[in-house]
Amino acid sequence: MDLSTLLPNSYAQQMAASLLRANGGTTAMLLMPPATGDATDAGQLGIDAPNFQSLPLAPAVFRKVRATMSEGQPAKYELLIAAAAIQNAANTLQIASADTLFAMAAGVAVDGKLYLIEAHAASENLGEAYLYRLLLRESTVAWPMQSGT
Repeated sequence: MDLSTLLPNSYAQQMAASLLRANGGTTAMLLMPPATGDATDAGQLGIDAPNFQSLPLAPAVFRKVRATMSEGQPAKYELLIAAAAIQNAANTLQIASADTLFAMAAGVAVDGKLYLIEAHAASENLGEAYLYRLLLRESTVAWPMQSGT
């Protein structure tokens, strides 16, 4: 087998994707605003809820971050996502970088619950991202999306 044609960076991406799948990988939905605005009167007045585009991100691992002892603070979560999933989402929307993708996102839906992105970070190997970590918090807004849709 000729290994000279494989990119050395892809090994880290393949390993990250495999580990995320092995650790109970799930699918999260990145919620992106619509490309065009709602031109109807109800949409302009804000009566109609905007239709967000849901981009699937998989494999991903969703977990609760250690609890803080501050009362009244919403729980925080983290979402680990394979870099290939982020690259596919960015390519779908023709966005140049993951930073721009996360800045544009309205939030992330996991199992029908909406979470807001507080921060994001990338793990890199040889200058190429192989894993993204999103720090999330629960949204106070009810989300009509059901699990699996």
